[in-house]
Amino acid sequence: MNTIIRFQIISSKGTIFTKNKAKEAFKCFDEVVNKFSRFNSKSELSCLNDSSGNSFKISPEMYKLIKYSLELNKLGKGNYDPTIIDLLESYGYDKSQDFSKLDEPDFYKEIKNLVLKRFRANEIVIDEKKKSVKLKKGQRLDMGSIAKGFAVDLAYDKLKKDFDHFLINAGGDVRVSGLNEQGLNWKIMLYRSALPNGKVDDTNFIGMVTLEPGQSIAGSGGWARRVGAFHHLLSPVDGLPINQITQTYVIAPTATDADAYSTFLYVEGPDALNIIDDRDFSGLLIDFQGNIFKSKDFNYS
Repeated sequence: MNTIIRFQIISSKGTIFTKNKAKEAFKCFDEVVNKFSRFNSKSELSCLNDSSGNSFKISPEMYKLIKYSLELNKLGKGNYDPTIIDLLESYGYDKSQDFSKLDEPDFYKEIKNLVLKRFRANEIVIDEKKKSVKLKKGQRLDMGSIAKGFAVDLAYDKLKKDFDHFLINAGGDVRVSGLNEQGLNWKIMLYRSALPNGKVDDTNFIGMVTLEPGQSIAGSGGWARRVGAFHHLLSPVDGLPINQITQTYVIAPTATDADAYSTFLYVEGPDALNIIDDRDFSGLLIDFQGNIFKSKDFNYS
């Protein structure tokens, strides 16, 4: 997942036992990468993408995530698009990480032509009874905006069997259980990125949020995978990076929810806060000018 994963476990069950259980939970991330990574040619996701044009039976876990992603796509204006892998790879976000195309004078024309001819996420056919998915020929899926949160939830469920109090942090996707070592609710610092879509500055922060036991928080921003003036959070409407927004945070009951909805909020903009409120989640958005928009229940100090 190209990120640092940290566990903080409060345990009275001994060092060896605790470390062994932590190792078991860490394996959840490897399992998700092996199943859902588009960079692994043998992953279930890659096999699905290679079968585009035909109905393909998938695992219940993958079906669940694909259905979730497609529902999010329909929920907003369609800017949350799990099929945007073709545009990402046109920029160079593939195994080679070759971004030389960005300097070519006709690059935007290529992106514009791709946007006009590409299939849309709402053209995917899913069969709940058969647990099958049929992509349009040449269409592919990317689980990058949801798989990390899903892995955090798997690790959470694994640790929860043996421990009451712990924190999981997978590159900013955080989920907590119980209380911290002081016996208080876990507090998470929210760092502010430079405008617009610059690097996160660990000396500049928005504030601190308090998470209830079981809750999760995740953030999205263009700084994470930025190359020059470009970043990976693209609009399927014009194929260009979304630069009206700088960063978002969402607090939700699970890391899957927080991960997916933080991206959803970023690509859909401030209007999506109403949708987040309707789901009893809470969110915060900072635009390119530094203006802060937040849902009614997103509290920080």
